[in-house]
Amino acid sequence: MRRLLMLTLLSAATICSAASERDVDGLVARLAKPAPATIEFTEVRFSRLLREPLVVSGELGYSSPTSLDRRVTSPYREHTAIRGESVKVEREGEKPRSFALKHAPELRGLLTGFSALLAGDAKALRQSFNAQATGSGEEWLLNLQPIEKKAQRRLQRIEVTGSGTEPRCFMMITASEGYSILLLGAAAKEPLPKEVTEKAVYARCGTDALRPAPFAAPK
Repeated sequence: MRRLLMLTLLSAATICSAASERDVDGLVARLAKPAPATIEFTEVRFSRLLREPLVVSGELGYSSPTSLDRRVTSPYREHTAIRGESVKVEREGEKPRSFALKHAPELRGLLTGFSALLAGDAKALRQSFNAQATGSGEEWLLNLQPIEKKAQRRLQRIEVTGSGTEPRCFMMITASEGYSILLLGAAAKEPLPKEVTEKAVYARCGTDALRPAPFAAPK
Protein backbone atom coordinates (compact mmCIF):
# COMPACT_ATOMS: atom_id res chain seq x y z
CA MET A 1 0.00 0.00 0.00
CA ARG A 2 2.79 2.41 0.95
CA ARG A 3 4.66 1.56 -2.28
CA LEU A 4 1.51 2.20 -4.30
CA LEU A 5 1.01 5.56 -2.57
CA MET A 6 4.62 6.57 -3.29
CA LEU A 7 4.29 5.59 -6.95
CA THR A 8 1.06 7.56 -7.19
CA LEU A 9 2.68 10.67 -5.67
CA LEU A 10 5.72 10.37 -7.93
CA SER A 11 3.48 9.98 -10.95
CA ALA A 12 1.45 13.04 -9.96
CA ALA A 13 4.64 15.07 -9.43
CA THR A 14 5.92 14.01 -12.85
CA ILE A 15 2.65 15.01 -14.50
CA CYS A 16 2.64 18.39 -12.71
CA SER A 17 6.27 18.98 -13.71
CA ALA A 18 5.53 18.17 -17.34
CA ALA A 19 2.46 20.43 -17.29
CA SER A 20 4.52 23.25 -15.76
CA GLU A 21 7.15 22.87 -18.49
CA ARG A 22 4.46 23.03 -21.17
CA ASP A 23 3.06 26.19 -19.56
CA VAL A 24 6.50 27.82 -19.65
CA ASP A 25 7.12 26.65 -23.23
CA GLY A 26 3.79 28.01 -24.40
CA LEU A 27 4.20 31.34 -22.62
CA VAL A 28 7.76 31.94 -23.80
CA ALA A 29 6.82 31.00 -27.38
CA ARG A 30 4.07 33.65 -27.35
CA LEU A 31 6.52 36.35 -26.25
CA ALA A 32 8.95 35.89 -29.15
CA LYS A 33 9.81 39.05 -31.10
CA PRO A 34 11.93 39.25 -34.26
CA ALA A 35 15.38 40.80 -33.73
CA PRO A 36 16.32 43.57 -33.57
CA ALA A 37 13.76 44.58 -30.96
CA THR A 38 13.53 47.57 -28.63
CA ILE A 39 11.29 48.40 -25.69
CA GLU A 40 10.96 51.44 -23.47
CA PHE A 41 11.60 51.01 -19.76
CA THR A 42 11.41 52.82 -16.46
CA GLU A 43 13.56 51.23 -13.77
CA VAL A 44 12.88 51.70 -10.07
CA ARG A 45 15.58 50.44 -7.73
CA PHE A 46 14.93 49.91 -4.01
CA SER A 47 17.74 49.24 -1.57
CA ARG A 48 18.52 49.67 2.10
CA LEU A 49 21.57 51.62 0.95
CA LEU A 50 19.44 54.26 -0.78
CA ARG A 51 17.62 57.02 1.07
CA GLU A 52 14.92 56.98 -1.61
CA PRO A 53 14.21 54.86 -4.69
CA LEU A 54 16.40 55.44 -7.74
CA VAL A 55 14.33 56.00 -10.89
CA VAL A 56 15.79 56.00 -14.41
CA SER A 57 14.19 55.59 -17.82
CA GLY A 58 15.31 54.76 -21.33
CA GLU A 59 15.27 51.93 -23.84
CA LEU A 60 16.39 48.29 -23.99
CA GLY A 61 17.67 47.04 -27.33
CA TYR A 62 18.02 43.34 -28.21
CA SER A 63 19.83 42.13 -31.32
CA SER A 64 20.95 38.58 -30.40
CA PRO A 65 21.05 36.18 -27.40
CA THR A 66 24.50 37.56 -26.49
CA SER A 67 23.89 41.23 -27.28
CA LEU A 68 21.85 43.70 -25.25
CA ASP A 69 21.90 47.49 -25.01
CA ARG A 70 20.53 49.44 -22.06
CA ARG A 71 20.27 53.14 -22.85
CA VAL A 72 19.34 55.49 -20.01
CA THR A 73 18.04 58.87 -21.19
CA SER A 74 16.73 60.31 -17.90
CA PRO A 75 17.75 61.70 -15.40
CA TYR A 76 21.21 61.22 -16.95
CA ARG A 77 22.54 59.64 -20.14
CA GLU A 78 24.24 56.25 -19.99
CA HIS A 79 24.79 53.38 -22.40
CA THR A 80 25.49 49.84 -21.17
CA ALA A 81 26.45 47.46 -23.96
CA ILE A 82 26.65 43.70 -23.33
CA ARG A 83 28.51 41.80 -26.01
CA GLY A 84 29.11 38.17 -25.20
CA GLU A 85 30.97 38.08 -21.88
CA SER A 86 32.03 41.74 -21.96
CA VAL A 87 30.23 44.80 -20.60
CA LYS A 88 31.02 48.41 -21.48
CA VAL A 89 29.41 51.33 -19.65
CA GLU A 90 29.55 54.86 -21.03
CA ARG A 91 28.03 57.64 -18.92
CA GLU A 92 27.91 61.26 -20.01
CA GLY A 93 30.73 63.22 -18.37
CA GLU A 94 32.62 60.14 -17.14
CA LYS A 95 35.32 57.85 -18.50
CA PRO A 96 34.03 54.62 -20.11
CA ARG A 97 34.55 51.48 -18.04
CA SER A 98 34.56 47.82 -18.99
CA PHE A 99 34.26 44.59 -17.02
CA ALA A 100 33.43 40.92 -17.41
CA LEU A 101 29.79 39.88 -17.32
CA LYS A 102 30.59 37.19 -14.74
CA HIS A 103 31.12 39.95 -12.17
CA ALA A 104 27.57 41.25 -12.60
CA PRO A 105 24.97 38.49 -11.96
CA GLU A 106 22.13 41.04 -12.20
CA LEU A 107 23.18 42.06 -15.71
CA ARG A 108 23.66 38.42 -16.71
CA GLY A 109 20.17 37.68 -15.41
CA LEU A 110 18.79 40.59 -17.43
CA LEU A 111 20.59 39.47 -20.59
CA THR A 112 19.76 35.78 -20.25
CA GLY A 113 16.16 36.25 -19.18
CA PHE A 114 15.28 39.12 -21.50
CA SER A 115 17.03 37.61 -24.53
CA ALA A 116 15.49 34.17 -24.05
CA LEU A 117 12.01 35.69 -23.75
CA LEU A 118 12.36 37.83 -26.88
CA ALA A 119 13.83 34.87 -28.77
CA GLY A 120 11.00 32.62 -27.57
CA ASP A 121 13.63 30.14 -26.39
CA ALA A 122 12.40 28.28 -23.30
CA LYS A 123 15.27 25.78 -23.56
CA ALA A 124 17.86 28.57 -23.23
CA LEU A 125 15.92 29.99 -20.30
CA ARG A 126 16.06 26.66 -18.44
CA GLN A 127 19.81 26.42 -18.87
CA SER A 128 20.18 29.28 -16.37
CA PHE A 129 16.90 29.27 -14.42
CA ASN A 130 14.32 27.03 -12.80
CA ALA A 131 11.19 28.41 -14.43
CA GLN A 132 7.57 28.33 -13.28
CA ALA A 133 4.62 29.95 -15.03
CA THR A 134 1.25 30.82 -13.49
CA GLY A 135 -1.65 32.70 -14.97
CA SER A 136 -5.35 33.24 -15.35
CA GLY A 137 -6.76 34.25 -18.70
CA GLU A 138 -4.47 36.79 -20.35
CA GLU A 139 -2.58 37.72 -17.17
CA TRP A 140 0.56 35.74 -16.43
CA LEU A 141 3.61 35.58 -14.16
CA LEU A 142 6.91 33.86 -14.88
CA ASN A 143 9.11 33.08 -11.86
CA LEU A 144 12.80 32.46 -12.59
CA GLN A 145 15.31 31.26 -9.99
CA PRO A 146 19.02 30.96 -10.86
CA ILE A 147 20.37 27.44 -11.03
CA GLU A 148 24.03 28.21 -10.36
CA LYS A 149 25.04 28.56 -6.70
CA LYS A 150 27.35 31.47 -7.54
CA ALA A 151 24.52 33.41 -9.16
CA GLN A 152 22.20 32.67 -6.22
CA ARG A 153 24.58 34.53 -3.88
CA ARG A 154 23.75 37.77 -5.69
CA LEU A 155 20.44 37.19 -7.48
CA GLN A 156 17.58 35.53 -5.61
CA ARG A 157 15.01 35.42 -8.40
CA ILE A 158 13.45 37.21 -11.36
CA GLU A 159 9.73 37.78 -11.79
CA VAL A 160 8.32 38.69 -15.19
CA THR A 161 4.68 39.75 -15.40
CA GLY A 162 2.56 40.57 -18.40
CA SER A 163 -0.66 40.30 -20.32
CA GLY A 164 -1.18 38.34 -23.52
CA THR A 165 1.97 38.56 -25.63
CA GLU A 166 3.39 41.66 -23.92
CA PRO A 167 5.67 41.71 -20.84
CA ARG A 168 4.76 44.44 -18.35
CA CYS A 169 7.44 44.18 -15.66
CA PHE A 170 10.84 42.54 -15.27
CA MET A 171 11.69 42.39 -11.57
CA MET A 172 15.07 41.33 -10.22
CA ILE A 173 15.26 40.55 -6.50
CA THR A 174 18.80 40.37 -5.13
CA ALA A 175 20.01 38.08 -2.35
CA SER A 176 20.27 41.16 -0.11
CA GLU A 177 16.52 41.71 -0.65
CA GLY A 178 17.02 44.74 -2.87
CA TYR A 179 14.61 45.22 -5.77
CA SER A 180 15.15 46.39 -9.32
CA ILE A 181 11.83 46.70 -11.14
CA LEU A 182 11.72 47.48 -14.85
CA LEU A 183 8.37 48.74 -16.08
CA LEU A 184 8.22 47.86 -19.77
CA GLY A 185 6.40 49.23 -22.79
CA ALA A 186 3.03 50.75 -21.96
CA ALA A 187 3.64 50.37 -18.22
CA ALA A 188 6.77 52.54 -18.57
CA LYS A 189 4.93 55.37 -20.31
CA GLU A 190 2.57 56.16 -17.43
CA PRO A 191 4.04 58.72 -14.99
CA LEU A 192 4.94 57.31 -11.59
CA PRO A 193 3.19 58.73 -8.50
CA LYS A 194 4.95 61.55 -6.67
CA GLU A 195 5.73 59.20 -3.78
CA VAL A 196 7.35 56.10 -5.28
CA THR A 197 6.84 53.07 -3.05
CA GLU A 198 7.37 49.35 -3.62
CA LYS A 199 3.64 48.76 -3.21
CA ALA A 200 2.78 51.38 -5.84
CA VAL A 201 5.24 49.98 -8.38
CA TYR A 202 4.11 46.39 -7.75
CA ALA A 203 0.53 47.54 -8.32
CA ARG A 204 1.60 48.88 -11.72
CA CYS A 205 3.02 45.45 -12.53
CA GLY A 206 -0.27 43.71 -11.67
CA THR A 207 -0.80 39.93 -11.32
CA ASP A 208 -0.06 40.10 -7.58
CA ALA A 209 -2.74 37.49 -6.94
CA LEU A 210 -0.71 35.00 -9.03
CA ARG A 211 2.34 35.17 -6.73
CA PRO A 212 2.98 32.38 -4.24
CA ALA A 213 2.74 33.67 -0.66
CA PRO A 214 6.54 33.97 -0.06
CA PHE A 215 6.86 36.22 -3.12
CA ALA A 216 3.93 38.54 -2.41
CA ALA A 217 4.39 42.24 -2.95
CA PRO A 218 5.54 44.36 0.00
CA LYS A 219 2.75 45.92 2.08
